[in-house]
Amino acid sequence: MSTATVTAPPYRRPATTRRPAPAPVRLTRRGRIVVVLAMLALAMVGFALIGSPAVSTGQTHHTAAHTVVIRGGETLWDLAGRIAPDADPRVVISDIVDLNNLSDAGSIRVGQELYVPTY
Repeated sequence: MSTATVTAPPYRRPATTRRPAPAPVRLTRRGRIVVVLAMLALAMVGFALIGSPAVSTGQTHHTAAHTVVIRGGETLWDLAGRIAPDADPRVVISDIVDLNNLSDAGSIRVGQELYVPTY
């Protein structure tokens, strides 16, 4: 009796089942614009979320006010002297004009109610 050694060839896939190499990804001009805009939008959202909100300092930004009625013959100068005798009348008049949205200091009438700052 004789002995023979048989070796099998290594296994290879058939050529028909091989997948072609994937094509490289290329961005068109429109695709690049979309990517840039998306990145900018994400950055804006990130800044909005990370940014700290305004911190209140505890200071009063609006002058507390109450109302007064203009008497006959009374001017804003007289009113300023009556409500804040120690303050500069020009500053008080300016505050009254701002609080009441007056066009000028001479546009008041007898009996008109005005907001005046509390000093």
